[in-house]
Amino acid sequence: MVMLRSDVVRAPTEYGAVLLHTDDGRYWTLNPSGDLVLRVMLDGGDVAAAVRELCATREVDPQVARRDVEGLLAQLADVGLIEPPSEASRSSEVEAGCPGHHVNRSEARW
Repeated sequence: MVMLRSDVVRAPTEYGAVLLHTDDGRYWTLNPSGDLVLRVMLDGGDVAAAVRELCATREVDPQVARRDVEGLLAQLADVGLIEPPSEASRSSEVEAGCPGHHVNRSEARW
């Protein structure tokens, strides 16, 4: 699970979401896939849950989805939009599978 920092506001848009850092006025946009991942995480999900949801709604390989979810979370934390994810949400002990999804070399894009 992650949390938006207290000085960050998320506004859904037709094309994903906008994240506004209210202290400095900078903003970032997320495409629908990136916003899906963020919403799962904000709702208490972990990386595995975000990967499952991404695979269920997009044609993406589970390993690629996991790498991209972890990369997005790292980027959001690096620029100060979210509190860093807890170690439990990053755990690789729980593998995220995408039942019935066997798509190769698809890339999730934020």
